[in-house]
Amino acid sequence: MFNSNSNNTILNNNLNSSYLENLNNKDQNKGFKHGHLRIIDVENDFNISQQYAEICQQYFVENKWVLMINPDTQPLDQLNKNIAIDTSKILKVYANKVTIVLANIESALCKGNCSAVVLCNPLLSDKEIEQLSECAQLSKTSCIVIRNNRRIH
Repeated sequence: MFNSNSNNTILNNNLNSSYLENLNNKDQNKGFKHGHLRIIDVENDFNISQQYAEICQQYFVENKWVLMINPDTQPLDQLNKNIAIDTSKILKVYANKVTIVLANIESALCKGNCSAVVLCNPLLSDKEIEQLSECAQLSKTSCIVIRNNRRIH
């Protein structure tokens, strides 16, 4: 979802403290979008699977990848079972197999091989999210951050 009040605090594509406060305000926002950066808060595996499906449908572009960094396995497996979703263009990278640094994510955004870069539960500071937003804007590649807010009972 999109919070239009957040856009009013952004002038000339410069990110300021109000923007960063909105990114972290989970009570008011279930998601946030600015330019080519989108942040989505999800509550359970069904919501994650649903978001993955929407991303694949929205960003399916021939000859381009949807790069998913650290996707949740079970919701992604559900997506593979959905015959209406083409998963052949999903490129998965897991941090336990490869060291993922901000520079690598920025490089993936800038190369133009991906229609979208999806970061699942990234451990990024506000400054790093700001950098990704600027990089996504310059490269015109969508960057989606999915934050899983599942509660453990």
